[in-house]
Amino acid sequence: MWEHEQDGPASASAQQVREATPPEETTQPDLWLWLPQVIPQALWKCWAIGIAGAIGFLGLLTAWHFAEQASTAGSVPGDLLAPFLNRLLLGSGAVAWLIAGQLCCLAWWVRSRSRVDYGGRFYAWGWTAAGFFTASLLCLTDAHRLVAALVSWSVAGSVTESAGMTALWLLPLLVAGLVLWANLGAEFRNDLASRVLHSVGAICALTLIGFELWNARTDHSEDWELVSRLLLAALQWCHLMSVWLHVRHVVHVSADPPTLSASGWLLAWRYGPGRAASWLSERATTTLAEPVTETLEVTAAVVGKKQLREVDGSLKEVRIDDAEATPKGPTRRVREAAKK
Repeated sequence: MWEHEQDGPASASAQQVREATPPEETTQPDLWLWLPQVIPQALWKCWAIGIAGAIGFLGLLTAWHFAEQASTAGSVPGDLLAPFLNRLLLGSGAVAWLIAGQLCCLAWWVRSRSRVDYGGRFYAWGWTAAGFFTASLLCLTDAHRLVAALVSWSVAGSVTESAGMTALWLLPLLVAGLVLWANLGAEFRNDLASRVLHSVGAICALTLIGFELWNARTDHSEDWELVSRLLLAALQWCHLMSVWLHVRHVVHVSADPPTLSASGWLLAWRYGPGRAASWLSERATTTLAEPVTETLEVTAAVVGKKQLREVDGSLKEVRIDDAEATPKGPTRRVREAAKK
């Protein structure tokens, strides 16, 4: 009896404490990655990752070059390693394009969360990602060369490695690359590092096109082939690094679209061929508007004489009464202006 009296208040207080304490929420496992943890905020970390990728590119390229030289000299290990290293080099380039496309998808997703992108300019990243995915596919399969060979065979009836056949796949890729370059250049305006790498990539692409046409016209050696592969690797690395640095800018700095200020190319066009085009347009407009201007002047003169010229050229008398004076007379402001 005494024990029950002692335990009653204690058990009641314990029950009140249990009721006051909120039940523990079931914690779900953290299966999602947080972007600021995946994308490093420090700029040197991004550059360290990019330098590691560049060293990998250069190591593969150097190993392939020595394997090709050994294969030309008749070495059995060179014959075995050269095709493997060639495929590995092409595969690494395709992986670089693929990672760039995935980073573009990530930038697309982050930019779509912007509250000031009223024009939907983040859709450009989707087209850019599609371009990088296509480049990765072409790097693996050489489908562009196959299509060029089919076109050459259907038109000329023969398939020979020439400058014309090389131009069949270079020109469409050049047009698509210019569109991709313009879209990325517009998105990189607030990111200096990405803009510089973007410009370097464009220089590498144009130089690569010249080397491809030169190699098609002449018997290219292994040294020229090494330069061509080096330019292609530099192009892939520049595009990968430019997108990687811009994803860091979008995640950690600002997800808003860049300002649409006039670029250097736009200013060069505006003060160069653009000014000549606008002058020719104004001159053509003035030449077409001269008869209309003369007709309006004659009509205005005739109106002063209380006559109006019809469309067919005949004159018609009209009555134009003078303005009646208002009963209030001129206002104070009009009188002060007349005194001055």
